[in-house]
Amino acid sequence: MTIRLLIADRQSMFREVLGPLLGSQPDFKVVGSTDDGERLAALIEELQPDVLILDTRLRKRSGVDALREIAALGGSVKPLLLTDDIRTSEIVQALLHGARGVMRKEAEISILFKAIRAVEAGEFWLSHTRIFELVQNLRSLASRVEQYSRFQIGSLSQQQQRIMEAIANGCTNKEIAEELSLSERTVKYHLTHIFRRLGVSGRMELARFSSRNKIAREA
Repeated sequence: MTIRLLIADRQSMFREVLGPLLGSQPDFKVVGSTDDGERLAALIEELQPDVLILDTRLRKRSGVDALREIAALGGSVKPLLLTDDIRTSEIVQALLHGARGVMRKEAEISILFKAIRAVEAGEFWLSHTRIFELVQNLRSLASRVEQYSRFQIGSLSQQQQRIMEAIANGCTNKEIAEELSLSERTVKYHLTHIFRRLGVSGRMELARFSSRNKIAREA
C-alpha cells in the first residue's frame, strides 16, 4: 500500500529536502507541499493525502489553528507534527484537535519513516520524553481539578451537602425531604442551586460527580 503524504512547512528549503527523502521510500508518495496555512484545508480536500507532515508555524496560520480547520472537514488525513520546538501545552492542544503524533525536526530520518507508518496504521507517535511530560501535566491537572471540586463542594451549605450525599446514595427527592424534614419543593430548590454551583446538568451527572469525589455516607 502506498502512503500519500502532504508536507506543510514554512521553510521552502526544508520542504525541498524532505520531499525527495520521503519519496525514496517505496511505500511513500509525496502528493504536494505548501507553506500556506489558509490553503491547507482546501489542498487536503483536493489531494486526499493519508498523512500530513505539519509544521507548528505556517504562513498566515499556525499549525494548531490549521488542525482545527482540518478536523472540521471530518476527513481521514492523519496529521503528524514535525517541528523545531513545541511546548507541552501546545502538544496537548494539537492532540485534542486531531494530531496523531509529534516529532522534532532534528530526529533521524529513519525515525520519521517509522512515525509516518505508525500514524498511518492508526497509532499515536510521541517520544518517551514527551510522554513523560504529558503524564506529569495530566497528574498536575488532575490534582488541580480535584482541589477545585473540593472547593466547589465546600461552597455548599451543610444542608446542601447532605442533599448531595443523599443523591449519591440513590435517595429520591421524597426520601430526602422526609429525612431532612423539608418540603419536596425546598429540596428541588436546593438541587437547582447545587447543579448550578457544581456545573452539572442533572441528577445523573451529580451522581457521577459525587462518585468521582467519593461523596457518599458510610453504610
